[in-house]
Amino acid sequence: MAELVGEAREEAEGRAGDFAYRESGGWESVAGDVGFWYGWHWDEVKEELADRAEELGLSWETAEAPVRAAFEETFRESFG
Repeated sequence: MAELVGEAREEAEGRAGDFAYRESGGWESVAGDVGFWYGWHWDEVKEELADRAEELGLSWETAEAPVRAAFEETFRESFG
């Protein structure tokens, strides 16, 4: 579980730190909306993390809550 949580944190850091992407043309109205971007990126990464949980022999139903919490916490801290 710790490995999966670590991977979620790494993914969140990378995604939140991509300021050029979140401030790119047409997105100005939501550029500073951390909730919008957290939801956007969680939707993109959750299937990958669910697959990774399965590879590690973990139930996604059990792993999802702590993994999502770690992703959200790290994303919000890294958002800037």
